[in-house]
Amino acid sequence: MSESPLQKNTIDTSYGKIAYLETGTSAKPPVLFVHGIPTSSYLWREVIKFLQNDFHCFAPDLMGLGDTIVDPTNTSFHMDSQAEMLIEFMEKLGHSEFSIVCHDQGGAAAQIIAANTPQKVTRLVLTDCVCYDNWPVPAIKRLQNAGQFKPVMNALSRLGFSEWLETSTRFSSFKKGVFDPDRLSNESIQEYLRPMKTAEGRERFHAFLMAGNPSYTQQAVHGLKQFKKPTAVIWGGDDFYLSPSWGRQLYEDIPGAQLFRIVPFCGHFWQEERPSEFASVMGEFLAKPLEESAADETAAAARKRKAACADDVKATKKKKKVALPVAEAKTTPSAE
Repeated sequence: MSESPLQKNTIDTSYGKIAYLETGTSAKPPVLFVHGIPTSSYLWREVIKFLQNDFHCFAPDLMGLGDTIVDPTNTSFHMDSQAEMLIEFMEKLGHSEFSIVCHDQGGAAAQIIAANTPQKVTRLVLTDCVCYDNWPVPAIKRLQNAGQFKPVMNALSRLGFSEWLETSTRFSSFKKGVFDPDRLSNESIQEYLRPMKTAEGRERFHAFLMAGNPSYTQQAVHGLKQFKKPTAVIWGGDDFYLSPSWGRQLYEDIPGAQLFRIVPFCGHFWQEERPSEFASVMGEFLAKPLEESAADETAAAARKRKAACADDVKATKKKKKVALPVAEAKTTPSAE
């Protein structure tokens, strides 16, 4: 995908200066788009352009990534903190309630908001995101291990090794994240890595990286299982990092989940491959009237119950049959 002409805005919060992309107008319903690692709001550039006629779209850079400026020595970058920042960010923009579309580790922050402050969320769209205990994915875990040797990691980034690895070798984590590598340009990869060209950017990235911990999504599970707001789960069918089976589990566990859709021939970074297709599905879902959503929720609940019953039947059939003991025939002594 080509670079977007969208220009980032900034807004001051108690956490620091948050950078963000914005499309649409204030007359439209607000939607918050949350990216993961190692990307930024740039990930959403095409999606929010497709949706700008129907929604007021906000895509901030999380603390530690992109162009958001927050001092990592004074602020924790863990997911609870990210969730609190996102709520304040939207409130600063005049929105106490909003829909959320999330991806990757941004999904952890979104799930925390939905679980702990469901009154803030009008609708939730989960796409190829971390959940339960499925993260950090191996590629990020390796970075965390390398992060234990921060001077070496910083030197490799400063000397351009990271950019060369991601744009010019078969070991590129970005390229593994798409079904068709040709759909992800080197220019886009360079934009994602750009903030790490400065010492301050590397320091912020390192703080975000090391804060990644599955305990935050595990703690959110209880709240998610009680979340009844309209929810959609949309997943790339060929996600190298997060299997669609995780999306199915989220769909089954969230009472408000009404839609589960797998988009084939599409990887983890679907925003680079199929932005219009995903935007079309989520746009239709986000625009549904509340009464229609209530009917969808009832239908989805019925489908889930039916699927659960079918699973129970299958499990019963798989049980081994218990062999009844066969009584031995008594022998009658023969008369001599």
